[in-house]
Amino acid sequence: MGDEMTVTLNDIAFQLEQSVAQAATTEWSWLVPEPWTPLVCSMVGGVFFEKPNESIHWLDTGTGLVEQVAKNRVEFEEVMKTSPALTDEWFLPSLIERLHAAGKKPGAGECYGFSVLPVFAEGKYEVGNMFVVPVWEQFVGMADVHRQISELPEGASVQVKIID
Repeated sequence: MGDEMTVTLNDIAFQLEQSVAQAATTEWSWLVPEPWTPLVCSMVGGVFFEKPNESIHWLDTGTGLVEQVAKNRVEFEEVMKTSPALTDEWFLPSLIERLHAAGKKPGAGECYGFSVLPVFAEGKYEVGNMFVVPVWEQFVGMADVHRQISELPEGASVQVKIID
């Protein structure tokens, strides 16, 4: 068997349902105020989206960071085909293989979330820090968490309270 990749494209990427996409663009508008259209999402919480000027950006819902990754869709598709290192960074297929091996496999409408968000020093992209969550929770719910902590100085202490 060797180093064969056992995850498929469907294991690492998906498209947001329209209702989730609309909610995500609304909830993340504090960070990305201009309109945007989600193109593809990674199972580990990244969303690649297109702005009105056709530029493609990556929003990492674990860290709350946004980065332009291509000038347009054509360039983005070319990067996806020709830059395996970037594809690995964006979609983390080897981590997803380890998550699957640990019995953490999302079903329909699910992806991976974090016990401690990677925006915090203690938060890591590791099997022990990740679990299966509804897509809505990771791609919509995390917007409010990041909005709340966005004003804090670097290194500030945060206490998270979960309220049902």
